Amino acid sequence: MEISTKERQLYDSIAVGWNTWDVASHTASVLLPQRLRVNLAFIIPERGAYSRNCTRDMVESFGEHSLNGSYTDITVKYMERKWRVETSADGDELLIKVTPLSKNIRAFIALEVSNIWNGKNTVFYRDNSICATFSGENEVCEYDVKTLNSAVTLPWNPSCFHTIVVKDDQPVYFTVNSDKTVKEIDTRLLLEKSDWLKNTIHSKGDMEQALSAMRRVLLWNLVYESHHDRPVTPVTRFWCTANTAFGDYALFDWDTFFCSLLYGLIDKNLAYSTFFSILDEISPEGCVPNVGGATGPTAGRSQPQVGSLCAWKLYLQHHDKWFLEEVFPRLLKWNRWYFANRDRNHDGLLEPGTGIYPTNYDHIRKYGLVPADAEDGVSDPEWLAYRMSPMFETGLDNSPMWDRAVYNKDLYCLELSYVGGNALMVADCRLLAKIAREIGADPSVIDELTNRAASLSDNIHRGLWDAKSGCYLNRHWSGEFDPSMSPTHFYVWMTENVPSERTKQMLSHLLNENEFWGEFVLPMISKNDPSFNDQEYWRGRIWAPTNYLTFEALLADGQIEVAQELAKKGYDLFLKNWKEHGYVGENYNGITGQVSEKGDILWFSDRFYHWGALFVYIALQTTIDFDLWKDDVIVRQRPDWMEPVYHLQCGDKTVDIQ
Repeated sequence: MEISTKERQLYDSIAVGWNTWDVASHTASVLLPQRLRVNLAFIIPERGAYSRNCTRDMVESFGEHSLNGSYTDITVKYMERKWRVETSADGDELLIKVTPLSKNIRAFIALEVSNIWNGKNTVFYRDNSICATFSGENEVCEYDVKTLNSAVTLPWNPSCFHTIVVKDDQPVYFTVNSDKTVKEIDTRLLLEKSDWLKNTIHSKGDMEQALSAMRRVLLWNLVYESHHDRPVTPVTRFWCTANTAFGDYALFDWDTFFCSLLYGLIDKNLAYSTFFSILDEISPEGCVPNVGGATGPTAGRSQPQVGSLCAWKLYLQHHDKWFLEEVFPRLLKWNRWYFANRDRNHDGLLEPGTGIYPTNYDHIRKYGLVPADAEDGVSDPEWLAYRMSPMFETGLDNSPMWDRAVYNKDLYCLELSYVGGNALMVADCRLLAKIAREIGADPSVIDELTNRAASLSDNIHRGLWDAKSGCYLNRHWSGEFDPSMSPTHFYVWMTENVPSERTKQMLSHLLNENEFWGEFVLPMISKNDPSFNDQEYWRGRIWAPTNYLTFEALLADGQIEVAQELAKKGYDLFLKNWKEHGYVGENYNGITGQVSEKGDILWFSDRFYHWGALFVYIALQTTIDFDLWKDDVIVRQRPDWMEPVYHLQCGDKTVDIQ
């Protein structure tokens, strides 16, 4: 992995000071670059119980979390006990307050002090505190860790680290390099929370709840990965700690690009660093992988190409040409890789494919997944991994659109021209051409991209329009149209030249309550498809990224009113789950609108997954839109259901939407 000088400078400027950098524990604070870790653990002697790391199953609710760790707030549970944990960091100083919320069983709080990621701190006991020293190039730093309560010694203390143990019969206070009193700590926590809420994007009423959810799901998932010394934001910490074979960080392709869009509303440096983090995973051949993780990237398999869309959107918002100059070469390389590797029958249309070597297939064996067209009852996990690998490349893993697709064992692809993937590639070419013009790229590159967009667009309109159904449909290599209908078919509006009579027919499908429209939208398969009732992952459930791309497609075709209605429905769905449960769903049930789990880690909906907050981003775009196609910031009249929004980031300034 090669990280450019500008990227390295950006990463190093973010990854500094105390913050919740450790992916393994929500109650750990780590000081960077020293790599000193303090972690809150809970001991319940009567149960012989020791929590060690605070994993996601211990989180009762996520509170506010500032950019730089100046304020964090989380409520955790362990056994029958609950605690509210607040922290405030400023330079080397760290303040921790733990408030017991229940007292139905005796418990103790242990503050553990240790090194992390091969840190070189020397940790030792001194009097009633723990001391850590760090020897830098020109100085020796010292960190004094203590409690303002009375420390106790337990007969049974399973912690393997230097610890300070306190009984939790009252609020408990710990400090690092601070002489503040209890009163001063309480005052500091209130002030830091107030300052954060005043100086970040915020609103009031329902919109403030939605923005608060967005802030929390981003910043509680921001961690540090020591393999390449950089801050990253996995889709959710859970996927890095639940034995999912990714290791201690997992960056999915389009998920991470969309995450950068969300960060753009809060802090452009985090937006850029997040964008870079997935581009860093690009292969020498030009494949931005399906997953880049600690155990390595997926080989020869990518995901939906939305990088240029997100890059152009961020540029329209923040106006940093250096960012475009930094990302363009890799985005162009990725575009060329796609066209060189995903037209394996040479018909001018692209199909989902994979490399010769798919990712490891342990999860295929573990969950016993067998495709509908498995030949002669094939159940070999390796064969299934090859069969499913192209499906994973679409980002729509188990969509019914792939049920009837033939897997070509010789060409490692599905024998299917996929409408959504082809339309996104046209958009990618168009947007890359815009970027190329903006940075003054060679005219031949602009011609290459423009011609490629025109050619692929023509092939889509000639080859994937089904006059019988009145919609664009996926087409098998046999020439037969696949009957499955998905919101991905509406991405074609991003190709720019859909005839008006076709648009009318497509809208009749989109707005039909027996197909896609209704209270909860947009299901990933038409409601009149038998697979809709499965409600398993991409089989009938509702996803924020596909709602977002459909929203952008509607705007591209000038369907403003329909786009705004789509935005409102997604916003209501999002708020319902956040208000009732504190969930930011990976996806939502297309029948009940709930974020619910099915017990199977592969097909469930994670409850705190950052791209769920795209519903908030879509809602904001009904008023202020960084318009992909008009290359401008479009300000529309604020809908009645939106409150004013304050402190939205635009370049080096903040703006208010009244």
